[in-house]
Amino acid sequence: MSNPSPLRRKIRDSPPDVAPHLLTPERMWRRSVSHGLVRSIALEATVGDIAQSTVTPEDLRETIASGSLVALLDGPAGYGLAILDPGGLAAMIEVQTMGRVQSRGLGERPVTALDASMVADALDRVLAVQETLAAELGAGRMVSGYRFAMRIENLREIALSLDDAPHDRVAINFAAGPGGPRQARLDIVLPRRDMAAASSDSPVSSAWSHGLEQRLLGAEVALRATLAQTRMTAAELQALAPGDTVALPQGALGAVALVGPGGHVLGTGRLGQSGGQKAIRLGAASRDFAEVAAPQAQPGLTFALPETEDH
Repeated sequence: MSNPSPLRRKIRDSPPDVAPHLLTPERMWRRSVSHGLVRSIALEATVGDIAQSTVTPEDLRETIASGSLVALLDGPAGYGLAILDPGGLAAMIEVQTMGRVQSRGLGERPVTALDASMVADALDRVLAVQETLAAELGAGRMVSGYRFAMRIENLREIALSLDDAPHDRVAINFAAGPGGPRQARLDIVLPRRDMAAASSDSPVSSAWSHGLEQRLLGAEVALRATLAQTRMTAAELQALAPGDTVALPQGALGAVALVGPGGHVLGTGRLGQSGGQKAIRLGAASRDFAEVAAPQAQPGLTFALPETEDH
């Protein structure tokens, strides 16, 4: 038998057509996390297992690990949540403050408003990529369009913030940093597609709205009285010891800011006493606290860190 022509050999030896990878919800979240984190804060994330489930707001509270950052998400179908476990939170903070992800163990510490502000943009980028990819899936296939709204400090606020209905939860495990020195997990909780469609097509009952209003008005809100704010380097902060003095701006005692959730200044007042306790007498109107955020310290007004015994 004669040898086939070169053209026939090329046709015979050419690889079969490879079907393009279809975009699925799992692939969408995989790409959203890996692309969103590296583009926002240069955090390399190797996504591993992704699990999807259905949860209720009451069930969520019992499944959140201690030390996790919980953020309320706002979107077109209501509220959702982003839950970043301690490993993920540490990785995001480390890559922005030290330039790389550490491999040392994690100690327990409270989540702060500064933590939330440092990860908000990264979470928004992840959600923005998800929104773009969700559009490729087709209308109605995936709830999207969510962004970071505020940090949830008290887990009891979850049941007050989310609709009392089943939600879709996707748990995304990933290794953070080159080589994966830190294991992390990000959970995204969004209204279910069928519930989101129903809420957009039907009017909300006045009874339900009134009930939600009463629950929100009865929720506990933490207020903080801020005497002043000042700036110092991390080295200066670490070097502070009992007995050191920190300079305050002139007039700080008469311009104490009353700060609510999210860092919003609700009003200002003067520091004083009432019934033997420290108290704030509120002024007639609130003012912008920006001038206190970067104060011009006066040398004559200082406070000393109290002396404490070493234990």
